[in-house]
Amino acid sequence: MNYYGTETTQHKLSYDKIIKNTLAKSNAVTIRFINGLFGDDIPLDAPVEWLDKESVDDRYTGIVADFYPRIAGRMYAIEIEQDGSGDMAVRVFKYTVGGAMLHSTTSTKSELNIAFPQPCVIFLSSTSSTPHELIWNIDFFDGQKVTLKIPAIRLAELSVEEIAKRNLFPIGQFYLRTFGLLTKGKEDSFFKATQLLLEELKQAINNGSVPYHVAVQMEDTIHKTFDNVIIESKKEVGFEMTTNIAETLPWTDYGEIFAKAEEHGRVEGKAEGKAEGKAERDMEIALTLYAKHRPDTDYQPLIRMLKDIGISDDIIEAARIQYEAECAQKI
Repeated sequence: MNYYGTETTQHKLSYDKIIKNTLAKSNAVTIRFINGLFGDDIPLDAPVEWLDKESVDDRYTGIVADFYPRIAGRMYAIEIEQDGSGDMAVRVFKYTVGGAMLHSTTSTKSELNIAFPQPCVIFLSSTSSTPHELIWNIDFFDGQKVTLKIPAIRLAELSVEEIAKRNLFPIGQFYLRTFGLLTKGKEDSFFKATQLLLEELKQAINNGSVPYHVAVQMEDTIHKTFDNVIIESKKEVGFEMTTNIAETLPWTDYGEIFAKAEEHGRVEGKAEGKAEGKAERDMEIALTLYAKHRPDTDYQPLIRMLKDIGISDDIIEAARIQYEAECAQKI
């Protein structure tokens, strides 16, 4: 694979798994995402419980299921629907404080006031038939009918700046997918969007709104989406990517990311006096680096990079063993 030249490889992306992994790895990212969707102001240190992370693990590649974070006592349901062509809609429901609808009811004699969840739907790619607004017609068992207008977000119509401003990187990492096949006159916008997306993501790392280990995963998704758009366009419309343009894109140097993270970890560890916390961060850094390469890759360059940033031989070896065991489980 060559992200910087013209040779690319087509990747099978499980949007369901990617979004779940992105959110489950950082409570702050999850809270920022929910705030950005609903215009809320939940504090970033609010407690987050994950009631169902069953299919977040990388071992699950074919499962598409709902998952449920509970933030500051309020429950959310996130449903991901992916069709055979790879298009996907994300539905997010915000329930009343306490969880399910009936958990926050008030009773007056024989009456109950039930709060219906607030929904939001995000379309990760748009066609001429993709709606700007959804209408839900709800039929009750007693014959009553209620019509709800549901807000819809079309990712293709957001700018990269708006994605960053609203902290929507969990879905913004799929932004390049909205370009579809590249035709004449469209490639410049695609490359510009890639550049802006990478720059905004790097800025998010620098200002702390996206943790480095989550940002690394997001950039990997951007890389793969970039490759997919290029190779699909090459097959369908004969599009050719020039080497010079690809090399100008600001792909992040992972070595630099790891070095900064390690320095941050040393400072944080010293302040907290917790060697255990540093060991966990070192393990996470090593596993992330191993995951960027195939199992049959020569490990020596990776080991040298990890040693250069001060990670011990014991952790490097433990990370290698864990990575190979995870790879074996996927076979």
